[in-house]
Amino acid sequence: MKHNWTWVLLQIFALCSCDKPRPTTYTPPTTEEASSEPDYRPKAPMSLDRTIHLVDYPLEIRVPERWDIRYGTVSILQGPTPHGPKPDGAIHLIVSRRGPLPKAVTDALKPATSKSATKDSFSRDEIRTLGKLKVYEHRSVEPATGGIPAMMKWIISAYEPIDKDNVRLYQISFLDLSREQFEMDRELLESMVASIAPAEEEGPSLK
Repeated sequence: MKHNWTWVLLQIFALCSCDKPRPTTYTPPTTEEASSEPDYRPKAPMSLDRTIHLVDYPLEIRVPERWDIRYGTVSILQGPTPHGPKPDGAIHLIVSRRGPLPKAVTDALKPATSKSATKDSFSRDEIRTLGKLKVYEHRSVEPATGGIPAMMKWIISAYEPIDKDNVRLYQISFLDLSREQFEMDRELLESMVASIAPAEEEGPSLK
């Protein structure tokens, strides 16, 4: 009987001394994994494969595929770029018009501002002529402030004569374009702006 109790005690001691199962180790996700999100942006380089004729505007512009314009109280020209905001990379340009305005507004544009920006400059003040239109392009950087990154102020204004005393103003302006994005997509965006031309004829808004 004594031997039986001794054997039982030995078995209990052996069981208690066995290694306990170790808890599963938790590995937190890396920063890249934690911040991952879908990315459907097009890959660079992008070509200007489409001409959009701005309806009721004497202008047309060359843009990449998947770009379009939505007309309304505020008309928006929009489409993706390789470095636009995720997930689809879409950026937006406001298309607007005003007038009639006194012709004096165009007379106030100084020819001295017609010097183009250098390749490495963010700022631009340029006047050029497109057919009967006088075009003024202004581009500058608004400094970062209050947690908002440095942003681009980029406006293309086209003045069309109505009569000898009045003009109509058409504007295309970039909306919420950061300086960082401008730097990365600069070649594409500048080529789009450079493609703005007088509309050849009235017709469908997309060709």
